[in-house]
Amino acid sequence: MTAGRDAPQSVGMETRGNRLAPEQSPFDAEEKMPPRLAVIEQIGERGLLLPERIAYGLAANDRARYYLTLLQTAAAHAQAAGQPFSNLRVQREASGVSDAALDHVIEASGSRGNSMICIPGVGAIIDRLFHELRRMLAALQLAGAAQPQMEERLAVYQHRLEDLQAIVPAALDDIVSERTISSFISTTRNGHDTLHQLIVDLHGELSRLQSAAPSELVHGATTYGLTDRDRGILRAFTAGVNETAPLKFDHPGLSTMAARDGAVLSIQSDLGAASPPLVVIHIEELAVTVTYADIHRARIRFFQTLLEPYHLTWMPDAPAPGGEYWMAIGKYAAEDRERLERCLRFVGSRLVFLIDWPRARKRLSRLVGTAEAVSLLKWAADHDIGHRAFVQIDGGRLIETAFERAVPTGTRFGARLADIVGAQAARSFLMSVLTNACVSLKAGQSRRLLEDKIEAELLRYLDAPDRHVLSGIAEHATMIAALVERVRRFLLQHRDRPLRDDEGAADIARTWTQRADDLLRRARASVDAADEGREFTQVLGDASAVAGVLEDTLFLMRLLPDAVEAGTLSLLDELGDTVSAAARSYVRCLQAGQDLSRSSDRTDVDGFLSIVDRLVDSGRDATRTRRAVTERLVRSAAASHDLFVVVGIAEGLERAAVLLARCASIVRDSVLRTRLAR
Repeated sequence: MTAGRDAPQSVGMETRGNRLAPEQSPFDAEEKMPPRLAVIEQIGERGLLLPERIAYGLAANDRARYYLTLLQTAAAHAQAAGQPFSNLRVQREASGVSDAALDHVIEASGSRGNSMICIPGVGAIIDRLFHELRRMLAALQLAGAAQPQMEERLAVYQHRLEDLQAIVPAALDDIVSERTISSFISTTRNGHDTLHQLIVDLHGELSRLQSAAPSELVHGATTYGLTDRDRGILRAFTAGVNETAPLKFDHPGLSTMAARDGAVLSIQSDLGAASPPLVVIHIEELAVTVTYADIHRARIRFFQTLLEPYHLTWMPDAPAPGGEYWMAIGKYAAEDRERLERCLRFVGSRLVFLIDWPRARKRLSRLVGTAEAVSLLKWAADHDIGHRAFVQIDGGRLIETAFERAVPTGTRFGARLADIVGAQAARSFLMSVLTNACVSLKAGQSRRLLEDKIEAELLRYLDAPDRHVLSGIAEHATMIAALVERVRRFLLQHRDRPLRDDEGAADIARTWTQRADDLLRRARASVDAADEGREFTQVLGDASAVAGVLEDTLFLMRLLPDAVEAGTLSLLDELGDTVSAAARSYVRCLQAGQDLSRSSDRTDVDGFLSIVDRLVDSGRDATRTRRAVTERLVRSAAASHDLFVVVGIAEGLERAAVLLARCASIVRDSVLRTRLAR
């Protein structure tokens, strides 16, 4: 392989035996520039393109220096085998080179005698080095077009690069001479040019260009050469961007760059994708030109509908050269400065609704069809509801899960939602899902709570019976809460003064448990008499178990040692507080469930679901605290009697909290399927 020929090879590496060899998949001598740069160049934005090209060239400089260091280190290792070496992985990643196979080049390099060394893939590495030098020149070529004084230096650099590439010797079978590598890395070579010297000189030119075009951060945007008037106009645009930027959630994008080029102020907004969409706005006096490039033509049409309030005049969509993306150009003539800034603010506020738009449309299309999906996304944008939340939570999967929970008959969610509940109902439901997803993510609510909200909303549009038996169970729940308070009070009393057998704790607990059992029998009779509500059999059993557990816990508490360690007693107090909160939440859950119906306000439904969500968390909190009690006792010198009693109390409190959480989950499912269903 000849490193200097016109069609360099890629440097993807594969293992062959004990050595590495380059893959033989060619790449173009002039690799395509990033799509964003291609779009800006197509538009003819010199003011925006120069900073981008400088950054592009400086990034190429970092990669070129890495390849040069890789060759130097590989040669040094080949000459001093057995010495410690670095594989340069950190430098590779920092430079932006993604080919991890290059991390094995140095260790696989070795001497072949007669000042010859073997460096796996050396020819391809050299090709890449020259390729990055050509990228550095690309930035200078752009500057040369605008600065005639650079044309002569640019021609010199071009000749130097061609001359150096022409004299690079072949690297047959990955064998190269030590002298060749040495000539690469030196800055002087008996008055002759070297690769290292060319890299240094090109980097110096790029640095001078960067210094000549100083950047300034204005209202969060990177700017070049703006006037005071420009800054005021830019403020309007960035204010719009910032209004809705939180709706992108964890997606990158919405970075802004602005530059003054003659009579034109140009603003570019990057939507955080490797390929277009890209929005570039020209402002000349009171005239605004919006240029939008995208690989999705449907998203171009959507963007145009978002800007309808300002009646832009759009030229017909046109494919870019090569047909890789489409470009739309819209014009707006403002009557005055106020209307100009108002338009720019509005345009900026709409950009977030382009992010991940194809994915959102695809997922909604599966439920209601493409046209209705686009209509829903337009509705969401008009109401500042971010569809990115729906994409981020995988809303389609959550709806499918909600359907399977709401229709527990083995029915699979196969048909479109519109075919199941009707087009208008499906639209109303999905509007609610988009809203709930956005609100929940902004508020940091749990995914479990969001799932419950989606199921509750879905059940408004599904047929289900409307019969429940909750009153007896709710009454029993108040008795459980009273038992829990008795346990909690005993814990507090023990902290102040040790309990004695004659205080009658067991008798009190037995009396209260019997009263709870009487209420439970009446509640079970109500359930048995109903045609529906059989799901409450488990609730009744678990509720009865809670009462029994609390009675046993109260019995153990009178055996609690007098001198319980303060830290352990504090953890027991914490457990008691957790169970007490769970019991109160369980009572509220049952009371709220009785009041709900399909005509209930959504706020009431959300309140009910939040209670259940907190109750489930209480069960988990109780488990964590019980484990802390157990670990503390095991690590201490507690006697086996103390260990048995304290762990027994902790386990009883934990079990009570877990059972209450399970009861609440069953109640929630039943309420969603019956009282909230249509």
